[in-house]
Amino acid sequence: MQKLFGTDGIRARAGQFPLDSRTLPAIGQAIGEQFSGTILVGQDPRTSSPWIFDLLKDGIEKGGGSIENTGVLPTPAIALLTQRSSCGGGVMISASHNPFEDNGIKVFGANGQKLNQAEEDGIESRIHELVRSEADRGEESRRGSPNSAPPGPGPPAWSDRYQKLLLERFPEGRWLEGFSLVADCANGAMSWLAPALLRSLGAKVVEIGSSPSGNNINAMCGAVHPEALMATVKKHGSDLGVAFDGDGDRSLFADADGRLIDGDAVLLLLARRMKAMGTLDPPTVIGTSMTNYNLERMLGSEGVRLVRVDVGDRHVFEAMRTSGSTLGGEPSGHIIFSDFGLSGDGLLTTLRVCESIVSSETSLGGLTRDWEAAPQLLKNVPVHERVPLETMPAVGRKIEELTEALAGCGRIVIRYSGTEPLLRVMIESDSHQKNETYADEFISVYRSALD
Repeated sequence: MQKLFGTDGIRARAGQFPLDSRTLPAIGQAIGEQFSGTILVGQDPRTSSPWIFDLLKDGIEKGGGSIENTGVLPTPAIALLTQRSSCGGGVMISASHNPFEDNGIKVFGANGQKLNQAEEDGIESRIHELVRSEADRGEESRRGSPNSAPPGPGPPAWSDRYQKLLLERFPEGRWLEGFSLVADCANGAMSWLAPALLRSLGAKVVEIGSSPSGNNINAMCGAVHPEALMATVKKHGSDLGVAFDGDGDRSLFADADGRLIDGDAVLLLLARRMKAMGTLDPPTVIGTSMTNYNLERMLGSEGVRLVRVDVGDRHVFEAMRTSGSTLGGEPSGHIIFSDFGLSGDGLLTTLRVCESIVSSETSLGGLTRDWEAAPQLLKNVPVHERVPLETMPAVGRKIEELTEALAGCGRIVIRYSGTEPLLRVMIESDSHQKNETYADEFISVYRSALD
């Protein structure tokens, strides 16, 4: 049975399996059968999102559910609003940081949390059963084109409620008065919401990447391409900049000098602030296998433990829940706070970073001045099939060899992407040249093992 769920939901090229006109209604029906009542459904502004929405709606209603359409909203808004409403579950139509040709489906339970493995497996099994049943009956699948007019904002009540829930955790009034920032919204789900909210708090906002056309999401903008953000911050002399990804669940930053501040640096900044406030209890931060080696070292020197889990904010959240940790995240910019405790939220993170700057009367550059990532190299190797690494003896021996060579000065992480057909090879050490050499050695062994 082909695996449908990856690291973060179901993701593929729109119009191709499993996001095709035969499978999408089956996905919707399986979701409708899993969750009783109303399903809250949001989407990012890709041209394929309305087409996917219509097919999912048919399936959800066939499965006994109904849909509440929020229009374009960020993923974290769907998670939070599902939890705070009487909805039986939530769905976000988005491929996050992927190009516009792709799309995806993220599913949340009534508690606003992403599904666990058993729930995903159950839905996945039911989808395959429904698709086989339709094929056996010889029923015609619904056609249509995944390229349509992009969706726009939905009923303002949903957006307004999300913003109200966010702002409950911050001072009242225009506490960002006199603050200047650049907001790169990746031409995605934050395009209308984030700049307006920041302005309502008094900030002077320069917008880029906030004109979605349906096919420009993540295109040389946003968290995937922060170069535009860094240059714009310097051009306008802004206090800082923030770049969201396509569905708004992650954010990267730039300080006033245009220096990139990634998720690891944000975790360091926030862990220090929370520890000083007495809210980092226990003194533990949850990271992932991709978290930079120097974050672990620097937190440890301040009495804070870093715990690593598999990549994906679902895994970070689960480790936070079981350990009691109040802070976790990923270098890519997914940051999770226990008081929301659902998924990464780029706008919430932005507000927390701004709050840290305002309360400390220090710039973002000042708060992260001592942060320097250990030399890290990430290479992506295109793959046609995710051949299990444990079935490749030569690959296993090479990983052991490199692990031993890096002992005490770095580490190696090899994994298949859960969202793209790639093998990710990440090496950290005390030398850029060492990283390049070891990565090339491994990739050569891997490719030879496939021949």
